[in-house]
Amino acid sequence: MRQKHLKIGIIGAGSMGSLFGGYIANLKSKQYSTNVCLFGRKNHVDAINLKGLSIISPSSQILNIKNIRAFTDLKSYMNNNINKNGIFDYMILSTKAYDIKNALSEYSDLLENAEFLILLQNGIGNEDIVKKSISKSKIIRLVTSHGAVLANPGKIKHTGKGFTKIGYPFKKNVFETHGEKTSLLKLREFKELLDLVGIQTNIVSDIIANCWEKTFINIGINAIGTLCRLKNGELLEIQEIKFLMKEAIKEAIKVANLKNIDIPNNDFVTSSYDVALKTKNNINSMLQDIIKGNKTEIDFLNGKIVQYANESGLEVPINKILTYLIKGLEKSKI
Repeated sequence: MRQKHLKIGIIGAGSMGSLFGGYIANLKSKQYSTNVCLFGRKNHVDAINLKGLSIISPSSQILNIKNIRAFTDLKSYMNNNINKNGIFDYMILSTKAYDIKNALSEYSDLLENAEFLILLQNGIGNEDIVKKSISKSKIIRLVTSHGAVLANPGKIKHTGKGFTKIGYPFKKNVFETHGEKTSLLKLREFKELLDLVGIQTNIVSDIIANCWEKTFINIGINAIGTLCRLKNGELLEIQEIKFLMKEAIKEAIKVANLKNIDIPNNDFVTSSYDVALKTKNNINSMLQDIIKGNKTEIDFLNGKIVQYANESGLEVPINKILTYLIKGLEKSKI
């Protein structure tokens, strides 16, 4: 069997993008060889180009990945004559959700020529922004519960394993639709690639529903944990906070039903409690952003619920208050 070469780029290579990119670059397989390019912040990029990318696995094993290149922007990539040639098979967009428009503009030349664009991001509605610049047939969404933090520039800590799901946001029932053989084959190819590097992945026919399911969990934990300055597990120690988590999720479920999102009849409140317990020592990503003085993704989580509710004439007072308070907290300098 002839080895297939895949060229993969990760735009916004912070913790999660570097985790996926690093594992893919470290692939040892007779089926695939890979050329991985990361695009990220200067201190992270400089560290990777100097010493390689280090990943600390959940079992504390350290991977030192040398065959990976990193760039700060499109210009630095294009100035590198060795790496600029060839079309990317897959571009992965792992920026914060609020940076989607900027990334699409800055990397338009690469994205227009790439075969597929994979959205590796939190939130709902992201694909609706992307489709204004990229053909809908090229857009793939990836949902994961793997955890990662940027321990130091050039060093990623893989904090926990979980599920990973991929699918086309604008193509439902890709398994059954005639004429979609190539699309399904590309999903299977990327799934196989991730499986080979230890990220077990499932192809799903309705990835949007899966995005909402993960968002329910984030809505239950992130904003409330951020406002209270509590670790995930500490949220469960206060009955009033648990009640607030439940009410925020119930509002989001009502909005999903109004939008005819085909979510399963699961107990998402209990699921949120379970995730908080399993990650009890974690500081959620929104709280990490606030601690660092960064903007949060509130507009794509609770804020998106508020937006959709307003469009439908539904009241979601808990999510509205949480959204407004987080926006105020973003401006706080205390």
